[in-house]
Amino acid sequence: MEPEQRYALDALLDALGLSFDESVRVEPGVLDEVFSLLTLARERDAELDQHGRPLPPDDPPGPRVAELAEGLGLERRGYPGGERFLVALTHDVDLLGGGGLPTAARKLAGSVAHRSRRRLRESAAFAADALRGRDPDYPLEAMRAAEGVRGSTCFFLTHQEAPQDGYPERYGPALRKALERTRAAGVEVALHASYRARERPGAIVEETRPLGEVQGLRHHYLRSDPARLAAELREAGLRYDSSIGWPSLPGLRAGTPYPYRLWDAERREPGAWELPLVLMDATLAEERYLGLDAEAAYDVAVAALEPVAEHGGAVAILWHPPSHHPRLSRGYDDLYRRLLTWIDERGGWAGSAAETLDRWVGRRV
Repeated sequence: MEPEQRYALDALLDALGLSFDESVRVEPGVLDEVFSLLTLARERDAELDQHGRPLPPDDPPGPRVAELAEGLGLERRGYPGGERFLVALTHDVDLLGGGGLPTAARKLAGSVAHRSRRRLRESAAFAADALRGRDPDYPLEAMRAAEGVRGSTCFFLTHQEAPQDGYPERYGPALRKALERTRAAGVEVALHASYRARERPGAIVEETRPLGEVQGLRHHYLRSDPARLAAELREAGLRYDSSIGWPSLPGLRAGTPYPYRLWDAERREPGAWELPLVLMDATLAEERYLGLDAEAAYDVAVAALEPVAEHGGAVAILWHPPSHHPRLSRGYDDLYRRLLTWIDERGGWAGSAAETLDRWVGRRV
């Protein structure tokens, strides 16, 4: 059996919670399809957006790997804890240090000049945060209040060079305290690779160092180079990536609701883990994407999670910290809580990315 076929067969058996067994008979065409899906082969000729990211196809693959695994006629093992599916709660910390009374005053002046009630409410929220010493860009307490005893993961930038990386003059000075608060709250810390990291050899190794011991990676703007991800993670000693998702559309970009090993083309072997990103707040809310209010976004979000629940999957969702702000999130803080309730009611489990992978790996025999 060629390494590529072995990789595809292992992914199918892993989807069922079964150990690798070369004697399991699978049609070569099925193995080829699985390999093509997990290596995103169909994206090689895809149209790119302005950030160099493949646009979603007109016919997204859906949970195709799950369907192929079920077609083997073998029983899928459940999770040891009895949960039906797993969801990693993740947060990309793109902004830090944006509050303070001067900022609140500028926003108040802008609200007066534009006669905008929305801006007036925003300036009042910034003022309230400033008086309490809180950063409106990183409302950690509100995030943790929503999550309760559940774990979660925050991805932090350590290198800001491109304009898309935000405001290093604010972010850098606030980073150390933010990391301390995050870890003290029991939240996993991981790397948010910079906008141009995929273009710089050795960038992931360099950007990981300031964070100390971490396990995970997500590229800023989801701007990864999938063909290089396995090598990046190997070189940096990281366990997983969670960048494979579409910015503009919820769903299963690699056609699987399961974590899978990235293909290391340089070595022709499986590499570190990919935790698929199925849903992002910005996809739902931003006008350049779906532009939905919180109420309309709920149905779309649930539709994206339904195949995960149906097939016993394990995926990540992404909620940026400002979407947890009780006065600035336009209802997306409540939407997040509603989704956590939905996960609970459907028999799912939610926690950090590292915990999600632990549970996924632990169910295999």
